Amino acid sequence: MLSGVPQGSILGQLLYTIYTADIPQSDTTILSTFADDTAIFTTHPDPTLASANLQDHLRSIENWTGKWRLKINKTKSSHITFTLRRGHCPPVYINQTVVPHAETVNALTPNDI
Repeated sequence: MLSGVPQGSILGQLLYTIYTADIPQSDTTILSTFADDTAIFTTHPDPTLASANLQDHLRSIENWTGKWRLKINKTKSSHITFTLRRGHCPPVYINQTVVPHAETVNALTPNDI
């Protein structure tokens, strides 16, 4: 293994927390992590600006994962928009790949462990 934290080890959760302690933050988004799942939230009345804020944060995370030789699992990534108004929300990208839009999201919680 060239990078990362071994899954299932006794120290795995602590090592993962230490390893990812410097994950980029943003003033326009909220980063939430649980185990090895990460969610990024942003709010804005204008969906175009909300997507732009999210895309900016994703770019900084792309740079960070590149620096630490981590890979984002694009097949487990999705983009969801919560709104009372119907409208177009621009796509976001991870490493030049469109993050698929979803209607629902499954989030890992402490009860799932």
